[in-house]
Amino acid sequence: MLFLACLTVTFATQIAMGQNSINANPPLTGKIDYWFVGHLEKTDDAGRLLVWEANIDGDLQGKMKWWFINPPPVSPITYAGGHISFYASRWELWIDDELALAGETAGKTVFSDGADGIWDGHGRVTQVAGRFKALIGREVYETGPVLQGDDPPMTFSGTGMFLIF
Repeated sequence: MLFLACLTVTFATQIAMGQNSINANPPLTGKIDYWFVGHLEKTDDAGRLLVWEANIDGDLQGKMKWWFINPPPVSPITYAGGHISFYASRWELWIDDELALAGETAGKTVFSDGADGIWDGHGRVTQVAGRFKALIGREVYETGPVLQGDDPPMTFSGTGMFLIF
């Protein structure tokens, strides 16, 4: 009987601890309004090309940048009706001209012939500053449409989601 009582208390404690750890690390979500800047041919010290910039609003607010490894990790794939391009990048979140967060992501953009695309990536927070120290190592998900505009790729843009969980 004592064994069952101890088992019940242990089980209840584990559930409560699990719920507390979930609540201690709620996801942070931001709406990103992004635009293509790759045509400016700006690179960082590691030779990565600045491809996207964005404004982010929500749980996170500021400016974002995505620096792509060039060449991409996998060559583009053409299929009947469209193509897929792959990327690996460093992303950065800047708040008041200070680097607040950075990390690595990898993913793909899928375009059907003659249509706008969809972008999708996953990664991790690898660099933090100040109040964001608890986010180190957390996972990242990024997604949104890639609207072609009047003069692709220079006019690529979109509104999507950036999530740290």
